Amino acid sequence: MLEWLSGNAQTISALTSIGTLTIWTIYLQIFWRSYRRQGTAKLIINWGEGRKLSARCFVTNMSERAVFIQGVVVDLQTRCGRHRVHISDAEDVRRSGRPTEWKHLTRQGPVDPGKLLDMGSFETILDYSVHVSSGEEKFVDSELGQRVQEFEITIIGVYGSEDMLIGASRRFQIERCEGKPLLHSPTVETYQITSSRERRQLGKELTKQL
Repeated sequence: MLEWLSGNAQTISALTSIGTLTIWTIYLQIFWRSYRRQGTAKLIINWGEGRKLSARCFVTNMSERAVFIQGVVVDLQTRCGRHRVHISDAEDVRRSGRPTEWKHLTRQGPVDPGKLLDMGSFETILDYSVHVSSGEEKFVDSELGQRVQEFEITIIGVYGSEDMLIGASRRFQIERCEGKPLLHSPTVETYQITSSRERRQLGKELTKQL
């Protein structure tokens, strides 16, 4: 055995080095994934309380750290074309007569990890967005279902030490079932805005609104 070990010392040494390198590579990958997970923001946009337009729009922070919501944008697809509206000021929430706490006066603010933020009902969000984009008066539920074909909600925020804004968006469609408008999303997951170009564009657009 000793003679065999002595005769194959170089081979054994090479295999040992390869094994050590493999183990350290695995540890490095685990460390890097953990680091990326902690440094990457993830927001989930979803609905609650049914699929009617009266359902609530929830934003959940699935990041490792808190996210500060800096702005909320709604893109409307209507028969008259596409319209982009900023609803961060929550004017529609104030008009709804809800309590006057700060969280009901604006859609901006911090969201802790694992917590959700109620953005208001889809009905009030769409109603206000249509009102701002067209300058017309308030629409009733059925008219909204006919006027708006689909819409996209984009959340703009600040996360940790990130130099640029982070963002997430989800597209929704309005379908009619027995004459009533219902919410539907063609995507299961919320799209995370991660590219530098898109994030810089969010920053420029938000700056114009300040």
